Amino acid sequence: MKKIAIVFCLLFIIGVNAKIIDKIAIIVNNRAVTYHELEKLYQARSSELYRQYAGKELTEKLEQLKKQVIKDKLDELLLLEKASQEGITISDEMMDDFIKGLMKQNNIETEEQFNNILMQQMGMTLEEFKEAQKTQYIARTVIQQFVINKIVIDEAEMRAYYDEHIEDYQTPFSYSIQEIVLYYDPSTKVFVESRAKSILEELKNNKIDFATAVSLYSESESKELNGELKNLKKGDLNEKLEEAVLSLKVGEITMVELPDSIHIIKLIERNDPKPLPFEKVRDKIEEKLRQPLVQEKIDKFLKELKSIYYVRVDVKPEELK
Repeated sequence: MKKIAIVFCLLFIIGVNAKIIDKIAIIVNNRAVTYHELEKLYQARSSELYRQYAGKELTEKLEQLKKQVIKDKLDELLLLEKASQEGITISDEMMDDFIKGLMKQNNIETEEQFNNILMQQMGMTLEEFKEAQKTQYIARTVIQQFVINKIVIDEAEMRAYYDEHIEDYQTPFSYSIQEIVLYYDPSTKVFVESRAKSILEELKNNKIDFATAVSLYSESESKELNGELKNLKKGDLNEKLEEAVLSLKVGEITMVELPDSIHIIKLIERNDPKPLPFEKVRDKIEEKLRQPLVQEKIDKFLKELKSIYYVRVDVKPEELK
C-alpha cells in the first residue's frame, strides 16, 4: 500500500502543475533526485575526463561515468533515508564550524570570497557546497555505524598477520654520524689529501678527539652542529658515503673521497629495525584486514536497503548529457 500511495502522490503533484520544470529521475521512499541534479553532477565529474582522455577511450569513460553517477545518487538516497529513520544528522553549528575550519586552512577571510572560489572551481554556491558536505557526512556516518563498525576481525587472525608480516611493523632504520669535510680543487687536491690522512691518523691514535678536530679542520656547514648529522635514513647521504658508513661499527672512523671533497666520518649511532609491540600496531592491522571486506559489506547493506524501501529509477545512462 505504501508504494501505491507514494506513486499516486507523485502523479498528483505532477498532474496539478501546468508546466513541469524538471523530471524526477530517482525515488527512494519520499526522497527524489531530478534529471537536472544528475546532469549537473555528471557535467562536474566529466570535465576532468575531458582533460585526461580523448577519442574512443573518452567515450568509454563517459559511459562508465553516467552509470556511476546514477548509482552514486541512488546509494546516497538510500543512506539518507536510513539516516533519517535512525535519527542521524549533523547540526548547522557543526556544519558552520566545518566551513570556518576550511576557510582558515585555506586563508579565506570571508564567506563571499569562499563562495566565489567555489563557483570558479566547482560550479557550486557555498550553500550547495554545505549541503553536499552535509550529505556526505551523514552518508559516511551511516556506513561507519551500520557497516564498518560491525565488521569484526578475530584477535587470533590479527596476531597471525602480525607474525607473518613482522617486517612491516618495525621501528625505522636510522643512523647518526659525525663528519669532518675538507674541500679541494685540482690545484689543491694533493695537499688536502695529505692533510686528511694526517687528521685521520691523529684521530685513530687518539691524539685528538673528533669534536676538536671538527672545530679545527672541518669546512662544512655541519661544523656548526659539531659535525653531527643525526637520525639519517637510507638514501639521505651520497651513495658512496652511505656505503662506507654502513660498513662501520659504532665508534669506528673511515675516510671517503668524493669528486670535490674528502670526508672523515665517525659512526656515532646505529638503530637497526626492531619489531613494534603488537599492541602498538593492533589498530593498523585491524584496519588493513577490515578494508578488503568493506566494499563487499557496503554493497550488501545497500542491497538490503533497496529491498526494504520503495525504489524507482526512471533515468537511463544515455539520457545524461
